[in-house]
Amino acid sequence: MNKTSKLMISITLAGVAFTTSSWAVVTHTNAAAATTSTAQQSTTTTTTTPAKQADNPYEVAGISSAKDFRQFFFKFQQAVQHNKKATVASMVNYPLHVNSNGKTHTIKNKATFIAKYDSIMTPEIKRTLAYAIEEDLFVNWQGVMVGSGELWFNQSNDKIGLDAVNL
Repeated sequence: MNKTSKLMISITLAGVAFTTSSWAVVTHTNAAAATTSTAQQSTTTTTTTPAKQADNPYEVAGISSAKDFRQFFFKFQQAVQHNKKATVASMVNYPLHVNSNGKTHTIKNKATFIAKYDSIMTPEIKRTLAYAIEEDLFVNWQGVMVGSGELWFNQSNDKIGLDAVNL
């Protein structure tokens, strides 16, 4: 990834963090007494956060449950760390898109994934995943990103899974 791409991702993340942390809804309610000559006004100010986003920060990525994603992600990290190829293969949303050297390779099933596991789950990918913590995950409409875009997760047909690997 070149410096320009990294800069753009950093700017985007900073903007999202600022927007999310400072978002508030302020409402003002004014009521005037219709029968008196002097108007009485009442102003109420409340600050709220978007309930769904606070409960499920992964909703924008199409993931229906934050709890389910957290459990999935921890299990995925453990399976990769312990080199459980079959378990990792079962946690992939097929077809898996593997992008390398400007080309996209499509992995259509578990058997192919397991056969190519070592070339997909490289030491660099494993290291990036091992150091990933939930607070550092980037989320947008495309999915949940790990690292600098090495791994992308999403939910398809009610199944959370690995969607893309960028080598």
